[in-house]
Amino acid sequence: MERKKGKRLSSFIQFQISTIQRVLHSHLKEENILEISEKYKIPILEDDPYIELRYKGKPLPPMKSMDKNGLVIYTSTFSKILSPGFRTGWIVASKELTRKLAIAKQGTDLSTNVFCQYVANEYIKTGSMDKHIPKIIKMYKKREKIMLDSLERYFPRGCSWTKPSGGMFLWVELPKKIDTKKMFKEAVKHKVAYVHGAAFCVDNSGHNEMRLNFSNQDEDRIEEGIKRLANLIKKKI
Repeated sequence: MERKKGKRLSSFIQFQISTIQRVLHSHLKEENILEISEKYKIPILEDDPYIELRYKGKPLPPMKSMDKNGLVIYTSTFSKILSPGFRTGWIVASKELTRKLAIAKQGTDLSTNVFCQYVANEYIKTGSMDKHIPKIIKMYKKREKIMLDSLERYFPRGCSWTKPSGGMFLWVELPKKIDTKKMFKEAVKHKVAYVHGAAFCVDNSGHNEMRLNFSNQDEDRIEEGIKRLANLIKKKI
């Protein structure tokens, strides 16, 4: 960002818990990023959908909590902690920007489902959300461990993966010779699926990487899925 001064810039940071392989920012780095943003008037979109789904470590404060000049636009969602089908979230930003975003959204889909908003509101007001989140954290943490243990047990040498502090996904890197996009159709034939790494990249990288989800399946299915995927990878090496 410092090297690009004088040019028109925008900034995007997915913070706290990422869905792909990135280094989490320390509190110090977070402050440094904010200082640069304020110096050059660069807006930051802080997308934090997994902030409630932390299984280990101490959560860092949102960058928005340190924003004194309204440059950080904070967004999150109920789809990861309440119901995937809700597609209902929230934004913390200036009144002017929020008004403009509301107008833009009206032009896109008229409005967010009113019934879902009502249900989410009642769920929070009655205290049900506070009881619900610890339950899903306990369940997802167990599923994450099963997937990590299964990767250790079945995946061949030359593969590596993240051990995230929360969220719903693991990021896996395979040997360079394997193209996960090309391998996907074969994986589906074995009744197992993933998102290939190239789908997350704009620089032609990620061809040998993949994202695995552990939140959506029962424990026994997670291990079986990893075993099938491992067998396919071994054939490619």
